[in-house]
Parts: sequence; C-alpha cells; structure tokens
Amino acid sequence: MQSEPKVVIVMPTFNEKDSIGRMIDELCSRVFPRVKNHKMILLVVDDKSPDGTGKIVKEKMKRCKDLYLLEGEKAGLGAAYTRGFRYAIDKLKADAIMEMDADFQHNPGDVPRFVAEFDKGYDYIIGSRYVSGGSIPEAWGLDRKFFSVAGNLIYRVSLLMFDIHDFTTGFRLARVKGYLDTINFGKVFSNSFSYKERLLYEMKKRGAKIKEIPIKFDLRISGDSKMTTNTVTEQLKIIGVIWADRLGITK
Repeated sequence: MQSEPKVVIVMPTFNEKDSIGRMIDELCSRVFPRVKNHKMILLVVDDKSPDGTGKIVKEKMKRCKDLYLLEGEKAGLGAAYTRGFRYAIDKLKADAIMEMDADFQHNPGDVPRFVAEFDKGYDYIIGSRYVSGGSIPEAWGLDRKFFSVAGNLIYRVSLLMFDIHDFTTGFRLARVKGYLDTINFGKVFSNSFSYKERLLYEMKKRGAKIKEIPIKFDLRISGDSKMTTNTVTEQLKIIGVIWADRLGITK
C-alpha cells in the first residue's frame, strides 16, 4: 500500500514568540486535520531567537506529533530555508515542501488550497497577491505598495516571465521529486529574499507545471521583520545571475 504524500511546511522564525504558539495551534489542531490523505508536518527553523521562540516550539512538540524544530545560528532567511529544505528532504522524506511565514501575514487556512493544486498535478504553486482575488494590505504606505508592485513588474519584464505575476511572495509549495531534489540549494539560496526569484527560475527551468493562486497578504501581528538593508541590491543582482545562467556563462 502506497504511503500518504508527505507535505512539510518549512517555517523560519526569529523573535516570533507572540505568534508562533498561535500558528502552531492553528495548523496542528485546525488546518492539518482538514487535509485528508496526506501527512502534514510543520518544521520550524529557528535562528536561536533570544525571545524564547524555540522554547515555545519545544513545549508545543509535546502535544503536536507533527511538529519539528530545527535550530541554528542566524545567517539570513535564505540560509534558514537551506537548512529547512535539506532537513525536510533528507530526514523527513518530504514529497512537497511549503514556504510560509509564522507571523500570520500568510493565512494558515489557505494551506489546503495549495495541497489541492499539488494533487491536481501542479509542481509549483505560488500564493499570489497580484492575480484576481489576491491583495496586499491597505494599511501599507504608498512607498511600500509602489516598490512591491513595481518590483514584480520589473521581474516580469527583465526576466521575460510574463506568465508569472508575483515573484517575491513567500507563500509557496514545491514538488520534491524531479524538482527540489535536483537543485543545488547552496547556489540558489542567498542570505535574504532574492532566493525566491532564483528558485522560481530553477523550477521553471526544469519544466515545472506552475499555478498561481490568489492570497490576501495581511499585516504581520508581531515579531522582527526578516527584510534586510541589502535586499534591493541582491534582487537586482539575481536578475544578472539568472541571465548569466540562461546564456551559459555561469561558473
């Protein structure tokens, strides 16, 4: 008898004590039971948060059997995802991996929608703020709204990926076999947000069947932002890296 597909949510955290307990309860107690015929797992990747986030997760692990904690030194969001993805593939034997924030900017209730598209045969499901039905917070300032919208437009045009609308979303699900398990995470993941565009490119390069589904992106309720001061520079650099790979001039 074939085992149930295993879906691992990799959730990086740093100083998320005010939200991580609620998020774990929501996923383990309410969301995971709604996803039938799948083994749902939450892997929290904590960068040794000084506020005690890890301790909260350890307490929750006593009651949630599908919860795991992976701790390490703080080295940026990309490094955290590298650790998490490798652990999910090598140790947890994931069939699919989801990226998701712990601060409720991503609605945990949307998780079953991603899994449903995976079951339909899609290899990379992107939670998009910029397709019909998706949205960004009205409370965002005009500058942030502009940079978010303009940034994604620049990626669409400069990378000639006109079928994708949201390059920078952090709410995604990717198939492991034939896709994530063939990617060198050491090359793809940076220390900040620019890994998102490179990972999308690598999945597309491998012929992944991609689906964007609308999400409503909410304001974070607490915790430290993972945005870094060199994010814009890194994202401009990644455009050059992708084009270098396309032209076959990468090292």
